[in-house]
Amino acid sequence: MALPCGRPRRLVRSGRGALLLGASLAIVCVDCVAAEEHVVNTRAARWVPMVLFIEPGDRVVWRGMEGHETEVLANMAPAGAMPWRSELDDEGFMVTFDQEGAYVYTCLTHMNAGMVGAIVVGGVPHNLAALEAAVTEIEIGRNFVQSLLQRLKREINRRLIP
Repeated sequence: MALPCGRPRRLVRSGRGALLLGASLAIVCVDCVAAEEHVVNTRAARWVPMVLFIEPGDRVVWRGMEGHETEVLANMAPAGAMPWRSELDDEGFMVTFDQEGAYVYTCLTHMNAGMVGAIVVGGVPHNLAALEAAVTEIEIGRNFVQSLLQRLKREINRRLIP
């Protein structure tokens, strides 16, 4: 079973399936050797870290997903980027990010409680203006996404100023 890089996939944890999945990933992701794996945890109705900076080819794994799911918000990712959506309680859900830019995601169950996060792939995201324009389309949790984008800009500025 081949799993190409850049696609959402579930983590198989034990048994023969884990061995087969591991062998498949080793064969398919030879070009992803330098990729790192980053973990986003849940803490109540928050993502930790709320803003994550990674490099193209890196993977993000969501942990502590009991009662949560993760989904990229519509129009809140680089143009042409593959959207993702996990199932509720999908422990170990992972996405490999190949396309540079910023992605804003949420737990839809807890969007109205402010459970939003951002992943920045590469350097300064080229799609910040598009994200700010797309905020107007969000009905539930708009103020949380606006606050997240402000935090994202502060984090980017902090990284740019040594």
